[in-house]
Amino acid sequence: MRDDYIYVHLESLVNLIYSRGITSSDFLQGVFQIPTNILLLNNTTDDNRQIDPHTLLNEINGAKEIGDFLSSPNGGTAKWIDFSQREALGDLTANDIAELLYMGHMNSHLNTPFSYKLQNDFVYLTVGDDQVKIYYRRLKNFYAVLNHSLVRHADQSFNERRGMFRRTVKFAEVPQTMVRQLIPILGEGLIFAFDQSFEQDHQYRVPILMVSDSNLAPTLRSRESLYNKAQQVAVLKYHLKSGHWHFVVTDPHAFDNDSLY
Repeated sequence: MRDDYIYVHLESLVNLIYSRGITSSDFLQGVFQIPTNILLLNNTTDDNRQIDPHTLLNEINGAKEIGDFLSSPNGGTAKWIDFSQREALGDLTANDIAELLYMGHMNSHLNTPFSYKLQNDFVYLTVGDDQVKIYYRRLKNFYAVLNHSLVRHADQSFNERRGMFRRTVKFAEVPQTMVRQLIPILGEGLIFAFDQSFEQDHQYRVPILMVSDSNLAPTLRSRESLYNKAQQVAVLKYHLKSGHWHFVVTDPHAFDNDSLY
């Protein structure tokens, strides 16, 4: 259970979510609509997949095909951008293609992650084991992805500790209003510490920790660095009898910064 946690950091200016513990399966299950066309931004081209003749990048078309790919082992290490119409690929200039290659190589955007030609909703960049950077055109998609990941972690963490001979608990969705209460502090970086969760008085409790400031980029920080001096600011409580989640702020001062509103 040592690495059972979710870490989330928001860069609000570009709707970028850096996360650990949120899988490609969480993304697929959470987004409101799976993309129907994607370009792969990985550094190598797979000759066994369709190649767009203009960008020379692999493309995958169809929601089912994309879902199957992202659910596969290769999908877990993929970098990609979605696009609305195949005809738009031919309109990309050399500079446009250079920006796509830059995102795939540097795991960051050069000018903007959202192309008016491609009309993309996402840029999905796998940056390490269990580490993902995703640009969301609409953050409501992220809230749904986080919701699914929270429930998955709760299911696994709680039921594994109870053992195989006790009744399995199926957790309900976390109300989106509770997830949205975290917006003011997502820019600081939050840990949903399932490795510190516990059951008390028929409630399952998951501490939420705010990560202390660091000069290191999140991608360069170890788990120990994230947890070091992290302070609890809230807790998610699940009432096992009623099947309802509750969000309790334990450090009101942490929520004083309303710069994201």
